[in-house]
Amino acid sequence: MQDLWINLFLAINHLEGHALSPKIMNNLNFPYLLLLISGGHTQFLKVNGIGNYERLGTTIDDAVGEAFDKTAKLLGIEFPGGPKIEEYAKKGDKNYFNLPKPIINKGGCNLSFAGLKTAVLKISKNLKKEEEKFHLAASFQKTIEDILYKKSKVAMKLFKEKNKNKNNSFVIAGGVASNKKIRSKLIHLSKEENFKPIFPPIDLCSDNAAMIAWAGIEKFRLGHKDKTNFSARARWPLDAKAPFLKGAGVKI
Repeated sequence: MQDLWINLFLAINHLEGHALSPKIMNNLNFPYLLLLISGGHTQFLKVNGIGNYERLGTTIDDAVGEAFDKTAKLLGIEFPGGPKIEEYAKKGDKNYFNLPKPIINKGGCNLSFAGLKTAVLKISKNLKKEEEKFHLAASFQKTIEDILYKKSKVAMKLFKEKNKNKNNSFVIAGGVASNKKIRSKLIHLSKEENFKPIFPPIDLCSDNAAMIAWAGIEKFRLGHKDKTNFSARARWPLDAKAPFLKGAGVKI
């Protein structure tokens, strides 16, 4: 029995769990375009198959989920603050604050959120009225939507150039994919660009056991197995060949 379990051991990258999670509920064919948005990751990937990922773009500094949580903290919202930001935004004026959209018109489909976080920090120090918190949340939510819309459009163009068949699917996964306003914005974009938008169910967007189990099932079906002494990896990229893009001085 022990030998049986050893032969069935599979090491699962939790990012691959996110990448494959929509397949739990959808008949999804490879390749597809993936936008992975979470507290620690923001990247576009061309998913060619199980274990076969090509990164098209990534954040050069902070993840979008981190920007949500930082903004929530500045507004006095307890962690995790992302869902609350969306609720605050409903009560505010999305055009009240003009927030920056770093590298919005350059860098391909790479993204940056550090400058946006800094702008929110500066504004938050001078808020005098309760309703201004709602305005800042609304302005922040709109800015994130605009950034993801623009960068997703660039990623779609790049994906089409690489994908010669015309069956284009756009998967949005990760914790931030549960944001309803972001979902609506990216569904609208998908219709414009002739992509089929696909999301995991909201309860499968954040890290969960089901997505890890599903990734294991997919790998098991292909005969994958790992040794039990497989080392844990704090940073385990889906595309091992992609260059590291983090920190000041990154050329985009």
